[in-house]
Amino acid sequence: MEEVVGVYPRIMREGDMDAGAWSCGMVAGLIHDLPTCRVLIDRIMAEAESLIAERLAGILRAT
Repeated sequence: MEEVVGVYPRIMREGDMDAGAWSCGMVAGLIHDLPTCRVLIDRIMAEAESLIAERLAGILRAT
């Protein structure tokens, strides 16, 4: 009990990843990089713009 009490606040609020045992979901295995916020938002926007362009092109071809 002493090894885990108070660990989450230290990890989540203070970022002390070496504080002790902590858990994360299965999705953690899918993380391959840690982009900055700017890079992440730029990626999201680029993917959205690409998807929108593809779908609009499909609509225009269908008409």
